[in-house]
Amino acid sequence: MLSKKDQLYFILAVVGAFLFLLAGAWTSPTFAEEQSYIEAIVTFASLLFVFSIVVIVASIGFRSFALYLALFVAMAISLYGVKAGVFVVVATYLVWGFVFAIQLLLVHSQMEGARRWFRERYTFRTFDYEYKAFYPMLWIFYFFFEYLPHLVTREPVVRFRPDRIREEMRAILRPR
Repeated sequence: MLSKKDQLYFILAVVGAFLFLLAGAWTSPTFAEEQSYIEAIVTFASLLFVFSIVVIVASIGFRSFALYLALFVAMAISLYGVKAGVFVVVATYLVWGFVFAIQLLLVHSQMEGARRWFRERYTFRTFDYEYKAFYPMLWIFYFFFEYLPHLVTREPVVRFRPDRIREEMRAILRPR
């Protein structure tokens, strides 16, 4: 982990680089030179975005996944721009969050196949990271798969208790 002093130096270096490029664009004598500085600013910002995605995902605990995501984000940014990179990050979060939420709601419904799926892929520590990251997705899926059908069919709703699921997963993923 970086010390506060190192973090401050890093932030100052990034801000300084942006200010340096901005000063170059501001004082450019020709339009073409100004455009090249603006292009450099956009490139620097997109590289900073890719780097920050790698750091965030790796700090959560997905080190190998962080490299794959960084490659996809970098490819999307280089081909289609920064908006495509943001789209890749959001789409990845939604798709994997949906898979995680469905499996966890199946565990909540006492499905043995879902329990086996978690045992094969997770320790409690890695599960807990993803549980915290995808917590909003759990509620969205609960709403769409339990509460919304209840409004239409008037079948009883299974009460959703995330704290109970987490404790159940602690027991399921206990080291053997």
